[in-house]
Amino acid sequence: MLNEEMLLDSWRFIRKEAAYGVDRVSAQEYEQNLEENVSDLVERLKRKSYRAKLVKRKYIPKGEGKFRPLGIPATEDKLLQLAVKRMLEAIYEQDFLSYRYGYRPNVGALDAVHQLTVKLQFGRYHYVVEADIKSFFDNIDHEWMIKMLEERVDDRALIWLIKKWLKAGVLDTDGKVTIQRRERRKEGSFHLSCPTYICITYSICGSTRW
Repeated sequence: MLNEEMLLDSWRFIRKEAAYGVDRVSAQEYEQNLEENVSDLVERLKRKSYRAKLVKRKYIPKGEGKFRPLGIPATEDKLLQLAVKRMLEAIYEQDFLSYRYGYRPNVGALDAVHQLTVKLQFGRYHYVVEADIKSFFDNIDHEWMIKMLEERVDDRALIWLIKKWLKAGVLDTDGKVTIQRRERRKEGSFHLSCPTYICITYSICGSTRW
């Protein structure tokens, strides 16, 4: 499935203005030799010589003097992760109930807020309970996540790829590199890129009807 046709088609979903990663290759630069770059990537996947690059860390303000860490993958890794995201959507999307809005195509937080507004104004519900798991993505057990993926994904090559992204190192703003070496991460170890978050979401939420 991760062939040249799939990757070239996935390229149209790449945000061309997004920041580049540690490779310092922008989407515009990668696109100048797109077919050649994709062909080379596919060959490395076939030979199992593909290596996930370090994820560049960036901090953005989130209020009260705190900062939220973001992970910025290299352009090539973004493309590959996006293609895997589309494959996982094809497997899991049919299982999600209509009121699930997180990390799903064509819906988002604004849709959830709209539905809540309608229900609170005209429905029988009059309050909202918010619950949040602190540093969820910092503490998720990788081993169990992979086991849940394997319940639905019978593709060793795809699982191999996801494992590589989970264990990719992070280049922090101070130049320090953090490498994941254990299956279960401790808080603050590193932060995954958004497509990998989606892999996690599908492996957990897609294992049952949510």
